[in-house]
Amino acid sequence: MFYRPVDTGLNGHGLGGMPPYERTFDKRGGAIRDATDNSNLLGTIGGSQASIFDNENCGDHLDIMSHFQLGTDKQLRTCCWVRSEGDALLAVAGDDHLIHIISLAWNREIRILRGHTAPVVDLQPHPTDARLLLSVGSDQTVRVWSVFSGNCLCIYNHSATAARFYPDGSSLFTGAASGDVRQWSVPDLSSEPSEPHQLLVSDSNLVVAGKKYTGASVDCIRFAKGNLLVKNTGGRIEYWDLETLTSIRAFSVRHHGVNISRFDVSFDDEFICAGNSRGEVYVFGIDSGKAVARLAHKRSVKPVTCCLFTRDCRSVVYSSEGGFIWRYDYVDDETLAEWEKNNESASEDSSIE
Repeated sequence: MFYRPVDTGLNGHGLGGMPPYERTFDKRGGAIRDATDNSNLLGTIGGSQASIFDNENCGDHLDIMSHFQLGTDKQLRTCCWVRSEGDALLAVAGDDHLIHIISLAWNREIRILRGHTAPVVDLQPHPTDARLLLSVGSDQTVRVWSVFSGNCLCIYNHSATAARFYPDGSSLFTGAASGDVRQWSVPDLSSEPSEPHQLLVSDSNLVVAGKKYTGASVDCIRFAKGNLLVKNTGGRIEYWDLETLTSIRAFSVRHHGVNISRFDVSFDDEFICAGNSRGEVYVFGIDSGKAVARLAHKRSVKPVTCCLFTRDCRSVVYSSEGGFIWRYDYVDDETLAEWEKNNESASEDSSIE
């Protein structure tokens, strides 16, 4: 997962798109960025290990910058970034039932969040409050935590497989193995309660009836233009109008198979990218509903586990089973023509020699 830039959540990613972002470079090819902008950081997990990559190393290359071997032999299943002043925190969790908070500045684990009694399958940051972290456990609870105190602030007693805060942070949505999607309110957590708030299924609203629409386990939830995007393990993505609770359109990822694969929405809320079981990634236009690109390589044949857009929307990065990370870059016609010209010049110089 890429580190997400600061977003007020009032008119940003998921609610219409963030302003265009253009990278600038110095004379040596290094990216020029604000000291608080860590959107070049990419966090990954595999086995019991977590790795952090710099997506702008030496200007525009993806390279590892930090690696962590957690003191467990249990499988990690999910990770997300947590904003912290003067630091970048990576939260990771999995089969050991714990949530580990790793500090990039200190290069070590600084906190463990305890409370789940079964594997943790999804982690999501709060879009506007850097203190809060959302977790989905196989123990039939969804929890909201204070990352900095380590306390559990709210427990949603519901069996879920994925979750996501609404972009303004006022509510959260959960998806279940049945395909149902529910909306829950988020209580006032400006001050920590003495005991976690407890919410039951009766406190939620059914937004999507799984038997009628999704039909399979929900593995990823996102938002675009104030609307809801729900993906299931069969490769179907439903795009929902939350005001009318009607389906706007559906996207089908070809040759998806039945596997968990996270998708992403570009920061301008115009595109989604999703992978399949053959190691391919499709990019869809949200408004048109059409596939605008198919990203494939003869050596990429393992199921895609997660794919992401970079902040400037010019690259797609995805991971696949087997421990591979792939990056595709958009290159405009002018740049391609310049490369071709340079190649021709190099060929002429070689023939002269």
